[in-house]
Amino acid sequence: MLKDNFFKLKKTTISSCLMFAFSVAVAQDKINYGLSQPQDPATLPKSKVPIVFPQKKDKINAVTVLKPLNHNEFEITGGWEMIQASEINGSGEYVSNPSLSTPKWYNATVPGTVLTTLVNQGVYPDPYFGLNNLAIPEDLSRQNWWYRTTFKTPDLSNKKKVLLVFNGINYQADIWINGKLLGKINGAFKTGSYDITKYLKTTGENAIAVRIIPPQNPGIPHEESPTAGRGPNGGLLTLDGPTFIASEGWDWMPGIRDRNIGIWQDVRLKLVDEVTILNPHIVTDLPLPDTTKANVFISTELVNQSKTNQKVVITGKIGEIKFSQELELKADETKKVSFSPDQFPQLKMKNPRLWWPNGYGKPELYQLNLTVAINGKISDEKSVRFGVREYTYDLTVDMPSEPAKRVELNPITAFKSGQPIFDNANRRELVRRVSIPSLLPNVNPNLLQPSSETSTAPFLVLKVNGQKIYCKGGNWGMDDAMKRVSRAQLEPAFKLHKDANFNMIRNWTGESTEEVFFDLCDEYGMLVWNDFWISTQGYNLDVSDENLFMDNAIDVVKRYRNHASIAIWCPRNEGYAPKELDLKLATLIAQEDGTRLYQGNSRSLNLRNSGPWDFQKHPMIYFNKIADGFSTELGTPSIPTAASMRKMMAKEDVWPISDVWYYHDLHFGQKPYLKTIDSLYGPSASLEDFTKKAQMVNYDSHRYMFEAWNSKLWNNTSGLLLWMTHPAWPSMIWQVYSWDFETFGSYFASQKACEPIHVQMNLNDNQVVVVNTSLRSIQNAVVTLEVFDLKGKSIFTQKADLNILSNQLNKAFKATLPADLPNNYLVRLILKDKNGNIISDNDYWKNNKNVGNFLAFNDLESAKLGINVTSTKKAESSETYFNITNKSSVPAIAIKLNLKDYQTKEIILPAYFSDGYFNLLPGESRKIKVEYPNQNKEVEIAVDGYNIQNTNNIKIASTN
Repeated sequence: MLKDNFFKLKKTTISSCLMFAFSVAVAQDKINYGLSQPQDPATLPKSKVPIVFPQKKDKINAVTVLKPLNHNEFEITGGWEMIQASEINGSGEYVSNPSLSTPKWYNATVPGTVLTTLVNQGVYPDPYFGLNNLAIPEDLSRQNWWYRTTFKTPDLSNKKKVLLVFNGINYQADIWINGKLLGKINGAFKTGSYDITKYLKTTGENAIAVRIIPPQNPGIPHEESPTAGRGPNGGLLTLDGPTFIASEGWDWMPGIRDRNIGIWQDVRLKLVDEVTILNPHIVTDLPLPDTTKANVFISTELVNQSKTNQKVVITGKIGEIKFSQELELKADETKKVSFSPDQFPQLKMKNPRLWWPNGYGKPELYQLNLTVAINGKISDEKSVRFGVREYTYDLTVDMPSEPAKRVELNPITAFKSGQPIFDNANRRELVRRVSIPSLLPNVNPNLLQPSSETSTAPFLVLKVNGQKIYCKGGNWGMDDAMKRVSRAQLEPAFKLHKDANFNMIRNWTGESTEEVFFDLCDEYGMLVWNDFWISTQGYNLDVSDENLFMDNAIDVVKRYRNHASIAIWCPRNEGYAPKELDLKLATLIAQEDGTRLYQGNSRSLNLRNSGPWDFQKHPMIYFNKIADGFSTELGTPSIPTAASMRKMMAKEDVWPISDVWYYHDLHFGQKPYLKTIDSLYGPSASLEDFTKKAQMVNYDSHRYMFEAWNSKLWNNTSGLLLWMTHPAWPSMIWQVYSWDFETFGSYFASQKACEPIHVQMNLNDNQVVVVNTSLRSIQNAVVTLEVFDLKGKSIFTQKADLNILSNQLNKAFKATLPADLPNNYLVRLILKDKNGNIISDNDYWKNNKNVGNFLAFNDLESAKLGINVTSTKKAESSETYFNITNKSSVPAIAIKLNLKDYQTKEIILPAYFSDGYFNLLPGESRKIKVEYPNQNKEVEIAVDGYNIQNTNNIKIASTN
């Protein structure tokens, strides 16, 4: 039924899309509107096995549950249904009839997309496996869909009104209840709230019906294959931002067949009286550099939804701090109410618990509880979580009387008037491919303070609570390609980012804009570089409806501005917004936020250019040419482990390299990557052999990227974001862990290079340095460099004492390695405190120029390791501590640890190991911690590595 519709719709839809795209494209220098027709079937990827369709599930009589949340709020869950609109002969009035018979409808997943429901109901196979995505028809994104559910009216004895709240639909929706049209929601990031009180039934069921309307320009996805290549990035769908523009397909995920339309966020009922609280805003202002006190400013809108005047009392509470005021609202009036420390001295906090990015302190959070009461009875209440922190920014600006001046921007001061100050349109290229803005006309230059931090000029430096923050982390192209974004689904990724010592995530083109994303960033100390929904200038199409775009942008800023983690708002990926839109966005940030930088471009504006994204055969280039300033995108391929790859595709396709690899993003820059694996470690005989060698390359390439930036810390460089850290689906390209949270060599290399206090040897000059990106200083530390041959014998040592200053680069010594080093050798750096405790260690496998490879690794005898479990702790999760010892006479290279089910031997994920891909010399031991969800079964620690075989796995008892 769905497949038949596809062929009927495809021809006319594509033609209309192309006509519209052409009319928009003529004004742009270059244009990418994607494919004009489906690609030649001969170029499609082929599998060695047929696609297996699941068994379609029978419909069940699901019961709607009103799940209690906070403050008289309920999530409508459990009873949702869905069907394509072409199967319905009737309007929303008909569909929202509580007595409608729905035997042909699907049980729907809400929150979730259309495709999520169809996969969950067995209509289509899992699109993430193999080439299954090719079996799912494109017409899912070219037709309307109906959702519906029924519920009983909740008890209204304490409240007079019921609001129906939608937290996110895509792309448009008509909302009906009991035969009445409530309104329309436009855009994927717009909320909808409706007073449904007068439409509710006092007895029996109420019915909600939602007609989902897809974007007008879904485009035609390119299907990656060896012959078709990687294809264009996106296409027509970029016209329809605000939406998930990557859903048309990018070079890191395929086209998602429904373009992620549906009710993708939850739906709620909220019980209130006549006056409601809307859009609270919390601003914390520190008298920097003093952080022992903070002024808290609170404002909110109060909405009188009645036809009479109302006298109300609004009360706030932050822990033991309480404040309130009385006021009167006219009928139908919306009034802004403010609380300032001048009027309410209790909002002058003493010794506040500050929110810090990961690695600089704890991300402390507070809770604001607001209530509005009429005659002593609470009419509405709202809780808002926030952090006490203040952002400031160093950047270079052309001032009216002083070009290229280094200044500090404090948004709280500079945006007090609610007006933007930077003119991104009248910018100047200061050095090649790096521009700086000027000031808008009539802006007072004194709004910006001179900065003494000139060593990083002209690049952006982000500060939190007055301290420079070295930004390190990565891009999220999309949290999940099918927008399955529950806390349970996403939290492991944040735990992995925290453990990797990252402190910033870029929400690329706003694809991951949802409450749980920002909640988790707040909790895990992840700064957010937050884009809006436009991609590359001069390549991708600009949005066609700027009013719709701004309507969604306003909603997003007001909705998420209280999150401590959001550090930067940016209009688009790689480019400037159209001039008028840029000014609108800058004004929005100044007026409705006022605490953050609106950064006009994700590259080149006080930033270096983005990229490269391909593999660099000679990593010295990172140190000598690429490392520069602040970069929001730098990437290199990162192949998964064998275990993850076997979960991605059929065994017939997994080895040797097949079309299915290409469909899962084996492309850009990976030919030299694959050649390097072979040249350094030899041709591979199996998938396991290939992936273990790939992890060696992954480790070195990712460590060198970060260490190149480390080598110039605050003496030019101020931040590096990988393209990417997080995969949207099972991918072969940019990531440090797989979609199932299995960690690679690239993950542990990043963890090593990004540790807050890190010892490294620069590749370009052999300088041994301690990179301190923390606020902690260490006196009387000792740095040791030791060289070992391939048998584990020490052949050279060099050391120095060092006082390590906080938040800066500390030079120890230049390594003076002997001239007669063996073909392969290990350089080990160890940093110890004055008591002999190891602070940081770092191993480099090296080869001399006469050999240029590590083929000798393949001739090493197998290392045998022993594991001794020392303790297991159980709380919300389990923690097991163990010692691992090399009991053989050769080094154990690139040790990888996994947690497995003791019976099935399946890997348990997520599992968070404190280290991985490390080396143990003969007789050497290391203490490791693994954290994992509590298990109601026996588990074991499994050991793998480059030259490790036949190591006995160690059983751990059940932790449930």
